[in-house]
Amino acid sequence: METVKSNLRLTFGTAIVTMSLLLVLVVGYAQALKSYRQLSSDAVFAQTQATRLGIEQVLKSGVPLSEIAGLNLVLQPIVKSDPSVTGLTLFAGSKELYRTGTQSDEESSITIALNNKFSQIGTLKVYLSQQKVEEKVTSTFQPMMWLILILLLVFIGSVLRSRKRAVYLTSFTVVFFAMTVCVMMLVGSLYRDGLHSKAISLADIVSYRLSPVLEYDIGRDMITGVDSMLDHFRRANPELASISVYKSAQLVATSVDENAMGQMMVSNGGLEYALSTSGEGEVRLSYQAEMVIGQLAQVLKNFAILFFACGLVCFAFIRLLSGELNQSPKDQVLERLKPLFLGAVLMEALMAPILPQFLTSVAEANGLGASASSLFFALYFLGFALTLLPAARLIETFDIRQVLFFGILLSTLGCALLGFSESGEMSKIIAARFISGVGQSLIFISVQGYILRFSDKSNKTQAAGIIVFCFNAGFISGAAIGALLVSYFGDIGIFTISAAIGTVMCVFSLILPSMPGSIYRAAHGQAVESGTLLSNIKAMAADSWRLIKVPAFIRTMVLVGIPTKAALTGIVSFAVPLMLAEKGVSKESIGQVLMTYAAIVLLVSYKVGPWVDKHGCSKLALSLGNLLAGVSLVVLAVAFSQDQDWLIVLLTTLAMLFMGGSHGLINAPVVTHVVNNTAKQESDSSVAVTYRFLERLGHVSGAIIVGQLLFWLDVEEALLTIAAFFVIASVIFMLFDRQQR
Repeated sequence: METVKSNLRLTFGTAIVTMSLLLVLVVGYAQALKSYRQLSSDAVFAQTQATRLGIEQVLKSGVPLSEIAGLNLVLQPIVKSDPSVTGLTLFAGSKELYRTGTQSDEESSITIALNNKFSQIGTLKVYLSQQKVEEKVTSTFQPMMWLILILLLVFIGSVLRSRKRAVYLTSFTVVFFAMTVCVMMLVGSLYRDGLHSKAISLADIVSYRLSPVLEYDIGRDMITGVDSMLDHFRRANPELASISVYKSAQLVATSVDENAMGQMMVSNGGLEYALSTSGEGEVRLSYQAEMVIGQLAQVLKNFAILFFACGLVCFAFIRLLSGELNQSPKDQVLERLKPLFLGAVLMEALMAPILPQFLTSVAEANGLGASASSLFFALYFLGFALTLLPAARLIETFDIRQVLFFGILLSTLGCALLGFSESGEMSKIIAARFISGVGQSLIFISVQGYILRFSDKSNKTQAAGIIVFCFNAGFISGAAIGALLVSYFGDIGIFTISAAIGTVMCVFSLILPSMPGSIYRAAHGQAVESGTLLSNIKAMAADSWRLIKVPAFIRTMVLVGIPTKAALTGIVSFAVPLMLAEKGVSKESIGQVLMTYAAIVLLVSYKVGPWVDKHGCSKLALSLGNLLAGVSLVVLAVAFSQDQDWLIVLLTTLAMLFMGGSHGLINAPVVTHVVNNTAKQESDSSVAVTYRFLERLGHVSGAIIVGQLLFWLDVEEALLTIAAFFVIASVIFMLFDRQQR
């Protein structure tokens, strides 16, 4: 029996490692494909622009486009500039003058207008084949499949050679890190090849335009305007730091960007290319150091984030394989619960960087305003809130594992509906978001039920941290991984991946113990509750009505609780991804901004709880949290008033740091504060449950309120208005709240 368990454990571990390595490979492939496509397109565009300049010089002298001699010779360098070029067409008005090659997809083309002194008289269209670029990148990545096989054999061999469970974690870390480094090096190599191909294309352009000087016995002193022409060419290609033309080792012309960074790197040959041309000519050019370093830093950042995000998820599963041997049965259940809840959060968080934009496109496709997307967004939280009470009743009546399984199934169905919906099918998308909210609510209550049933004094601290850690870790991983994968799989692909994760989690939930509520109550000597769901709802309504008459309770709810949850859904989950996408920020950066928020919440929540308990200063923590939220919104308003992408991302990340700190200061202390200040009027459990239920109003209303403000006001005005509310709320709460000690 033990041998069977060991084999199953090894099979499960190998499956996790395989999926992790494939994830690294896919992300690396997507990054390489994206950068190589851009470099190929830039090379073709540069050649096309050079050809346009040559043709327009003739047109501006009064020669009609149809009468220019040797057009085929002039246009051939475009076709030869990159293997992705499949053909081109030259039009004079609507009349076709020249065609070569084949016409590919209209979406993969470059169109440039040709003008004389007065107006546009022609069009040049160049057709590109993305398939040829993909073939180049794919052929480069194919050997990596052998590397995956080798690393899997290393993992399996190391596990079989050791009897210690900890070998799973050690082996996974080594294998995953090795794969990440190898893929990073391969992506960097492809980027270098792309730079070299682009350098060849640019050198061909220059040598073609200076061919009379390079091919014939024309001295440097016999011509004028070459330096200015080269300077104009460099400015038309801002990625160039310098470009020089030599004939027989003698300088013909040069152009240098004196303000370029990295001149030391250029002079040492780090970014310089020397390319031989016709005759005895040579073109030497160098790239802007900041462009190359920036691109490589982006790749490094993406893989570092992937390593961290994937590590959070996979380590939860690998730890499950490493640590059950000496654990008590209760600890084993809690350990199994961690990867399951993390995976359930992950499938929803994968969609976070793209969902607001997707819902906005759905609203616009159905003739609704963009602000209507906030209503679709709020449906998830409405379904979540409405299911909390019924879910709590269900786990007391039915088998808790069945409730959990049904919740994961509903959430999976919601993701699958999005994956199979067109943008015009509004009813499917509305149903999908509501069903997902219901499913996640059932998951949350079931996980909470398992924690309560399998925790005692010996593992109370560990159990209390499961929901906080797994939710934030799942959000961090989902936002980061989803943003990195979307550039390759697209929106529908991400929805499908989320559904696939949900399917796996459905199966994984079966390893948890089955426990009907009646058996649990009997085992613990608890009476069977006779109240119906309706009676529970009535009791909650009665508690709510009594508590909203308590000044301390309603003050905390209105000034802190509801606004904080509204900021989470309205600002962090809805407005920030939507506004960043409208500014043209990449989806990778959007996911990383959201990841920053969750990471800070996790860090601050971990630190602030003991601090509040020690000093009894929950009022100060809540006031400071509100103030930080206001500061965050001011920084966000400044961010969206900028034009440069890097500055927008930097300031938005800073804003999310403040917002994460704000919510970290509020999330845990707020319940302590409201319970302590209403303890004389109601029981602790009644106050806590009622508060947690009522603050869901912020979840439901957040996106709607923010969406309407963005519709009525400019982005900056809307954010500053909300910031003013948080600052005023902080001051009022600090002045008028009375903290009980």
